[in-house]
Amino acid sequence: MQRSSSLIGTHARSDGMSPNPVSFLDHLRSEGYNSRSNKHSNSLAQAIVHDLVKYCPGMQQKAQAGELVYDLNFTLRVGTADWNVDLVLGPPELGATPPEPGEAICRKKPSTVQVAVEIKSVMTEHHKAVKNRKRDLEAHHEHVHNYGAEAIAAGVLIVNAAPIFQSSLRSKPTTHKDPRRLVEHCLAELRAVATRGGSTGQGLDARCAVVVVHDNIDAKKTRFLTGPPAPQVGDPLNYDAFVQAICAHYTKRFA
Repeated sequence: MQRSSSLIGTHARSDGMSPNPVSFLDHLRSEGYNSRSNKHSNSLAQAIVHDLVKYCPGMQQKAQAGELVYDLNFTLRVGTADWNVDLVLGPPELGATPPEPGEAICRKKPSTVQVAVEIKSVMTEHHKAVKNRKRDLEAHHEHVHNYGAEAIAAGVLIVNAAPIFQSSLRSKPTTHKDPRRLVEHCLAELRAVATRGGSTGQGLDARCAVVVVHDNIDAKKTRFLTGPPAPQVGDPLNYDAFVQAICAHYTKRFA
């Protein structure tokens, strides 16, 4: 998959470092973060879809032909077990129709899930939260691969690097004494999530960490942390590598 050194659209290289989905940043700046809402994960999911279709030729071709669609908050059923997945992509029901002019891909329920992306956040109480998020991601890839051996299970972890954070569930902000070490700990936990080496077995097929500086007080100052300890270019946890990994698996298995 070819990516230019100067990216536009949902991406920006503000300091020459790794790209991140700017539309997600715009969402945090305009609406803040509410742990009881899925708006933040929906925003990031939309950005991921945009980038997959834009930068993955195999997915772009199928999407333009109406042979690849996406949906958000999709219930993936395996036997009697249901799992709500933040983002899924796959072929539509019989009788595919191309997207409307100006649209890159249709939003419809896929008849079969080929890509399933789980989006988790660690905004405060990092040690406690990331332990739960790690468990969620392990359960996610297991459920997806029980659904279909060829299905691509992907995970995204949003990590907050702000020194303080005002939770919607608390009256006072929480202080993060050493944000850098908290981010490093969360990334280490994400790296410890099982990964799958082939098209069989368990483990995530693709994963990434998006590091933000967001205090949920003055949302307009929200920014991406693009320097260390955020994943750099060449790191498998980098967002760019994440998009490329999904594309490579999709191209090999479905395109």
